[in-house]
Amino acid sequence: MRVLFFVLLLFAPAVIFAPAAVAAEEYICPMHPHISGKEGDSCPICGMTLVPKVEKTPDNAGHEGHSTDALALEGALHIDPSYVQALGVKTAEVTHRDFGRNIRAFGKIVPSTRLEYAVDVRMKGWIVDLPVDAVGDTVKKGDLLFTYYSPDLMTAQSDYLIGSKIGGAEQRLRLYGMDDKAIAELKKKGRFLEETPFYAPADGSVTLLNVRKGSHVNEGGNIVKLQDFSKLWVNVDVPVKDIQFLAVGTPATVTVPETGDNYETSVDFIHPVNDPQSRTVTVRLILDNPNGVLKPDTFVDAAFRADVQSRLAVPAEAVLYGGMGAYVMENVSDGMFRPVMVETGITADGLTEIKNGLKHGQRIVTSGQFMLDAESNLRGGMAAMGHDHGSADMDGMDMKQPEPAMKGMDHGQH
Repeated sequence: MRVLFFVLLLFAPAVIFAPAAVAAEEYICPMHPHISGKEGDSCPICGMTLVPKVEKTPDNAGHEGHSTDALALEGALHIDPSYVQALGVKTAEVTHRDFGRNIRAFGKIVPSTRLEYAVDVRMKGWIVDLPVDAVGDTVKKGDLLFTYYSPDLMTAQSDYLIGSKIGGAEQRLRLYGMDDKAIAELKKKGRFLEETPFYAPADGSVTLLNVRKGSHVNEGGNIVKLQDFSKLWVNVDVPVKDIQFLAVGTPATVTVPETGDNYETSVDFIHPVNDPQSRTVTVRLILDNPNGVLKPDTFVDAAFRADVQSRLAVPAEAVLYGGMGAYVMENVSDGMFRPVMVETGITADGLTEIKNGLKHGQRIVTSGQFMLDAESNLRGGMAAMGHDHGSADMDGMDMKQPEPAMKGMDHGQH
């Protein structure tokens, strides 16, 4: 008898609700009790070796090694600890994590209008020399763009040279477009310049060129435009419904689909009006582009990490969904598991917010919960989910569904 007792302990089924007499002639799968066979057979569903069938008897309703309080949990499963690892059951602690909403939208890279420079002339004249003669040419600040012949500008220079008699002459030169470098050359030469030099006001590339060497230009004519591409803007069209969660400084990630490259940035500006046709609001981001890798007019994907705050959360894969709503498998104690209804919030960064149903510090199953859930249904455990067994209050949730309503739940991972 003593030898037989230890044999029974060794081959006890994985899912136990109570000890019982052993029907040695019949073997079943511990996870799928409806599968039966002979000693040494394997379950065709999960591959586990069949074990002797255990019948529950009125005389032995208790379970050695587990407290009466634990067994009083209706709907709870007991899994022999030796099978927990084999079933791939993993658990995690319910805790608070800092995360927020993931808002995704499409955007387009555009030049920064703050880094665009126009070089104009404010009097009639002619282009004498044009070192920068093609769109796309790159210049540095102070490089010569063109020289200009203008009788009116030469008169202004003469007035400057005799500035002791005519006040405001230097200001007049600046109004005509001469910069500090050109004025310094005028001072050094001591007489007016027949060919007045115009220099690049900043580093950049030529994006517009309206003249050729020898061209006549009228007063107010636009000669050349320069654009600095070392910083670029990204205009993102965000749906109106999501704008409420964004603010200046909200972190964002920009992805270029063609290359897969990601760039970290943040919201620089939110336009005050929305597009009535697309129902979107333009949000501006800024990207550094020191090597010129990024190109204007490139379409990109943008992801915002908005409304970040500390939230009670579990791994997203731990949450199951059925006819009654969302629930998780709680690890009550070693080998004891039970389903618990929860109220979920946002899902982002692989986490799902838990608004109700769990408390900080509880342990839940994150892997292998499907097999536990299937066994819970087979054993009628889901019928007890309508009762509160020590979990957090589920205010406002209808937890008292009759057992038939729990059968046939379409279980799936969100």
